[in-house]
Amino acid sequence: MPTRHSGDGSLSITARVSLGAALVLATGTALSPLIFPLDSDEESTAVSCTTYGLAADDPRAEPAQIIDASYRAGSTYSAAGDLGEMAQTYHHNGLTGQYHVIDGGVNTNEPVGLVMHLHGDGAREYHDPSGRTTCLAAVAASHNALLVVPRTPDRAQDPTWWENLDGNRDWLTSLVNDQILQEYPIDRDRITWMGYSGGAEMLSYGILAGPRDLVTAGAAMVGGGGAPEALDTVATESQMASMPLWWITGEEDDGSTESAPFDAVSAAVAGADFYDDEGFQDVDLELLAGHDHYDMPDAKILDDLMKSAAR
Repeated sequence: MPTRHSGDGSLSITARVSLGAALVLATGTALSPLIFPLDSDEESTAVSCTTYGLAADDPRAEPAQIIDASYRAGSTYSAAGDLGEMAQTYHHNGLTGQYHVIDGGVNTNEPVGLVMHLHGDGAREYHDPSGRTTCLAAVAASHNALLVVPRTPDRAQDPTWWENLDGNRDWLTSLVNDQILQEYPIDRDRITWMGYSGGAEMLSYGILAGPRDLVTAGAAMVGGGGAPEALDTVATESQMASMPLWWITGEEDDGSTESAPFDAVSAAVAGADFYDDEGFQDVDLELLAGHDHYDMPDAKILDDLMKSAAR
């Protein structure tokens, strides 16, 4: 069974945790294992979102539209709506990155939400959107939300969000403020964030520490999300009272294996503890028994978070 705690100013954990092994971002230690994109000639196959936590009888579990790699040829993608477009480019302050906007069939006559999903190191969720990203798009669409998957402007061999955190955060927040919110009919009260591994680190160290006014419907840190030294900006009473902040990590994701050397458990515990101590009232920490860095129920996590924020 998972161990779960809600923010009450005294967050603790009883699952297997090695707190002394928690990573500090400033050390430059690798935050997640390498993840490489698929070769461009690989073709998409059927996707079952039960792999990512949806129930077999959930109509979203077998999405009819699988997002493939055709964007490499410059094509656009939209599962059922008119707003999707793959591999758009955004320049800001000397940095250049790309992003997908995935429309799974939103109704623009109703308020349209936005889900920002930050990839892990290596950017596989961006480069190969046929698996996890397809399922997250199906979940977002069921809540009448667009899914945006940006690729960090980091040009290194193993692209990360965290190695140039300040610059990448500036690029990312400009992308949302100056591009996404200007080009698409987004309800600013319905902006959800989700980050995996290195993307969770960008959320906890970067977005939640400062420009959290862009997080209006909660954030989920999956497989990581450590503690910053301090908040860059003071949180409002409303943010502290009602912003869902979830840290969800596999209990076995403790950095003890060669394939997953990042201790995501310690990072998640430290991150949740920090925001709880800062006074945020809707902090949840969950360690999933039997799960590691590579088998998290991401689609269910997003669905649960969006349901929670809508209540």
